[in-house]
Amino acid sequence: MAAKIKKITTDKKETSAGSEKFFVEVQKKAYYLWEKEGKPQGKDWDIWLKAEKEVLGR
Repeated sequence: MAAKIKKITTDKKETSAGSEKFFVEVQKKAYYLWEKEGKPQGKDWDIWLKAEKEVLGR
């Protein structure tokens, strides 16, 4: 049995603005976490992912 796929259309400008807002929020949160953790070298990816999780968890 084939699954039905629902096509969702979105306004490109709205999606782009939402993506940019999300990126900026994650960027700010990641910087805050990086400073809080003592500005560690080589942990940028870990801190970025942690920031994404925190922003998405709101």
